[in-house]
Amino acid sequence: MLTVALLGGGFMAATHDAGYRELGERVRVASVCSLGEERSLSLATSLGARHVDEIGEALSDPTVDIVDVCLPTHLHREAAEKAFAAGYHVLLEKPIALTLADADAIIAAAESSGRLLMVGLVLRFWPEYVALHRLIASQELGPPRSVSTCRLSPPPDWNEWMADMSCSGGVAVDFLIHDLDQMNWLLGHPERVMAQSPTPGHVLVIAEYEGGRCGLAEAGMAMPSSYPFSSNVHVLCENGAAQYAFSAAPATDGGNIGGPVSGHGLRVYRAHGEADMVPVDIGDPWANEIAHFIDSVERGESPRQGTGEQARAALLVSLAVNRSLESGRIESV
Repeated sequence: MLTVALLGGGFMAATHDAGYRELGERVRVASVCSLGEERSLSLATSLGARHVDEIGEALSDPTVDIVDVCLPTHLHREAAEKAFAAGYHVLLEKPIALTLADADAIIAAAESSGRLLMVGLVLRFWPEYVALHRLIASQELGPPRSVSTCRLSPPPDWNEWMADMSCSGGVAVDFLIHDLDQMNWLLGHPERVMAQSPTPGHVLVIAEYEGGRCGLAEAGMAMPSSYPFSSNVHVLCENGAAQYAFSAAPATDGGNIGGPVSGHGLRVYRAHGEADMVPVDIGDPWANEIAHFIDSVERGESPRQGTGEQARAALLVSLAVNRSLESGRIESV
């Protein structure tokens, strides 16, 4: 059985907790480290875990194998470096960090420790996105030429730090990074971006990729409170297209996403043939993410998805978006 120290007691920590529970006796959470808010205390109690308010205390447990970092992004580097220095594997919520220097330091700490690092790029474990990449890799639709995405949410009123750019990196780093990671996976190496923000908390981006491929993204956390969390992706290929749209009810216990209200499946449009729906395995993507990391630790093999390099590449684009927002010009990635 693997043992986890969970750093953080908010929405994402509770989401990770649900993933660990699905693994039964393969893993247990030994401690929850937070400042002692009612929610985190309740989370620790429900897990039968110790509640601690100092990272050092959580990392001093000799039974721990894994440190799961669900802290605000500006604390990622310090927490990850301490965990690697203490000899633990690290699961780190996205984004990997706020700056390229911090991301590189985290990756270097993982490499020097010989322990595993995985970053929570959860769309890589979302059933419809997994099906999308399987379809694109099959070459059935030919090479992808463009990707357009949309990710919209009401304001993050479940905490204060996400609204502080110095802590979260803003929409581009904290929110849009999911879709930029998908564009990288589908289109390759990004070369430059142009971004605009028509209203605070809402970003529009054009990303140019090698070989003339292009990505178009809209992301924002400025929708009315009655607006459901919504996301979609469209991929145009030489011989067809694919589309997935998702929406969720408002969260009832913190966070920006509740239970899904949209259907499951990936819709495919072939150049010669009728449209059809590709069925997918229904499952919690965060539980899939947790299971992949636990599998990797048990095998002693580096994760295939959510790698430090993938997270770094997505951060590079996000940072270029922020530079473009500031300069009003096209920025190189």
